[in-house]
Amino acid sequence: MDNSSNSIVMIERAFDILKYIFEHEKHVGVSQISRDLELPKANAYRILSTLHQVGAVEKYDDEKYSLGRLLVQLGNKARKNFDLNQIASPVLSKLSAEVGESVNLGIKYGDNILNMLGYEGESSTLVSKLVPISPLYCSSMGKLYLAHMADPQLEAYFTTLDATIETIHTKKTLKDFLALREGILKENIAYDLEEYEYGLACIAAPIFNSKDNIIAAISISGPYSRLKYKGMDTLKAKISSASKVLTEMTKYLE
Repeated sequence: MDNSSNSIVMIERAFDILKYIFEHEKHVGVSQISRDLELPKANAYRILSTLHQVGAVEKYDDEKYSLGRLLVQLGNKARKNFDLNQIASPVLSKLSAEVGESVNLGIKYGDNILNMLGYEGESSTLVSKLVPISPLYCSSMGKLYLAHMADPQLEAYFTTLDATIETIHTKKTLKDFLALREGILKENIAYDLEEYEYGLACIAAPIFNSKDNIIAAISISGPYSRLKYKGMDTLKAKISSASKVLTEMTKYLE
């Protein structure tokens, strides 16, 4: 069904104006809004006057406008109605469907990664054996958190590390991790290539807040041979794109 017949044009234009003001750091005037949005100046003025009356925009002596306090109140209320899982769910579901592999959302919990949300891909006994908590040093999501640690914190972590999970590929010393750190920070991508379990591979990307601090990570997991067949560069591009979308969606939550 086409819902366009149910729309109210002036309300749509009002939101166009609000989004336009939001995208500009400086206060903007009626003429500029009218010109850039191809909206008759009289219409723009009436909409702005109404928005000002209800507190959605602030008007200044120079006849220019900025977003108003009402939107702050509405935004704070809206933030409380969302959590990271709700926001991430459709993005992760889509990513899992695209790549055909298991996709997870994880956060740092002590010295571990706690999986908060997951979508299953093609069947795999390797992935099905994974537990919801994994150490930072041998998980792709954990490496992202380690890469963003301050040097003293990172050194303390490896100094006290008691590696309980190990394969011949596991990186469990500070020296080994420092060899990877620059690449992780440069690409915002980390890998677990048979470091947690033989035959299993994971690729992860971070989610940042408005202060560029990592608040979560997402990963793609599957048999290493199958991921290589699908193309690690292709998977990297897809998970990078998803992480950027989630960063943009969540950076105003805190």
